Amino acid sequence: MKVKVSTEVAISNLELFIVDKDQSIAPKMAKVTYPSKAKGALTADSHQNLALSFQLRDVNTGADVSPHQTFVRLHNHRTGQEVVFVAKPDNKNVCKFELDPTEWKTEFDSASGTYTLYLIIGDPTLENPILWNMADVVIKFPEKDAPATVQSKTLFAPKLDIQHLFREPEKRPPTVVSNTFTALVLLPLLLLFILWIKIVANISNFSFAPSTILFHLGHGAM
Repeated sequence: MKVKVSTEVAISNLELFIVDKDQSIAPKMAKVTYPSKAKGALTADSHQNLALSFQLRDVNTGADVSPHQTFVRLHNHRTGQEVVFVAKPDNKNVCKFELDPTEWKTEFDSASGTYTLYLIIGDPTLENPILWNMADVVIKFPEKDAPATVQSKTLFAPKLDIQHLFREPEKRPPTVVSNTFTALVLLPLLLLFILWIKIVANISNFSFAPSTILFHLGHGAM
């Protein structure tokens, strides 16, 4: 029987670096140790990717831990915009994240600037969930992709009103047409009563048994 217990974790084998896409230049590593922040800002443009990899280990047993939630959050200092990514573990429980500014320029609205890099780790069994301000990253998008005005993307900012336009109802025929068809539908019932009177229908033997009443109610409903 498997039993889950709470424990503390530590971040190990952490690597934060800027890698050139064509690999013509050696990756630029940033030295950072939890919970301190990297000195100086990393810079990534359209020709470079921001990469992060790390492992989580149980402080008591040293075993690898695969947390339930592992996020990388980038927050723009100037606009307040924030973009959140998921750091996915591989088959060796190494959590990896790589940001290509060209591929994700739409999510950033092509807004160049300084972004604070946060690492967020959470799990119901962790006694020490992590919210770590790791480093500052300067992301540069091509000038042609930069928007004229950058709107702040905060979670709790008021959203634009949505104006719903319902389809106008179709034009209906005149009331005399609907009344005429209603009369035509009821005409057979009137004709039935007239014929009953003409042939002198005998209803003196009508039974008020429940089965008889249900039969006639069902017949009338149809």
